[in-house]
Amino acid sequence: MKWRVVLAGVGAGVATAVVVTSLTAGEAGTGSMPVAAPTVLTSAGTTTTTSTPSSTAHSTLSEDERVRLAGAATRAVTGEAPGTTVGLALYDTATGELLASANGDRQFYTASVVKLLMALDVLHTGGWHAPSDAQRERIVEMLSLSHDGEADSLWNSGGRGSIITRMADLMNLRDTHPPRISDQWEMTRTTPNDLVTVYRYLTTQVPPEARQPILDGLAAVRTSATDGFPQHFGIPDGLPGLPRAVKQGWMEINRAVVLNTTGLAGQDYRYIAVLLTELPLGTSYATGRAALTAGISALRPAVAGLP
Repeated sequence: MKWRVVLAGVGAGVATAVVVTSLTAGEAGTGSMPVAAPTVLTSAGTTTTTSTPSSTAHSTLSEDERVRLAGAATRAVTGEAPGTTVGLALYDTATGELLASANGDRQFYTASVVKLLMALDVLHTGGWHAPSDAQRERIVEMLSLSHDGEADSLWNSGGRGSIITRMADLMNLRDTHPPRISDQWEMTRTTPNDLVTVYRYLTTQVPPEARQPILDGLAAVRTSATDGFPQHFGIPDGLPGLPRAVKQGWMEINRAVVLNTTGLAGQDYRYIAVLLTELPLGTSYATGRAALTAGISALRPAVAGLP
């Protein structure tokens, strides 16, 4: 068995060397997949995969336009940070249309984006009832501040990797898998398409009393996380002037810098945007944040309601 050292300093701002097994399973090909089949939630909360957008009657972009949009976003990222591997999905909930997609089924590490699944799991375990005031405060703090201490507590109490397995089964996430080392929640693997499904499930299937604390935490994302990391990159800075509810992620592994921006944007949270990246090792976080903001900014022509 191959072993390698991964720098997994996600929250404390200090890279901690830990030994993990080979990470080859998450290293699928990086070829562009400009237009992928969207994942559509059924009324029962399960998912189906279609070969065409779920609604074409109100389609806003042609296939060529979707390809060009995905290409523009990818080039914007790599223009700022050459050599970056990009995973992208922009989904219009009003039309059921996947407006842009690149590497939609490629696995990326979640970093702190996995905290969204932790929050969903604790509420699902509680029967989707409104959380207590104390529990609500913990969820909001974990999401808005990307608080690692709260994440550690929920991860351990929820059975660690079992959280990911439960949520993947619940939402039919085909390519979302728990970390190989059970205490490294940041090494959970997922795809842009699966994250679109997660946000669709959150906004259409979770009862309002359980959904609202999560949306409140995502909408209240602070300028700086608990560890001091600037969180306003990608969606917040790339789509200014729009309502948004986002979960960001960042960390450094032995082969790359991982930087992710995901969430809801627009009036009534019309759009789901997911941009997952692996930037070349040695790329500064400042450069990475600029790259993701450039990538999201390139999607602006397809997003309604911008000033």
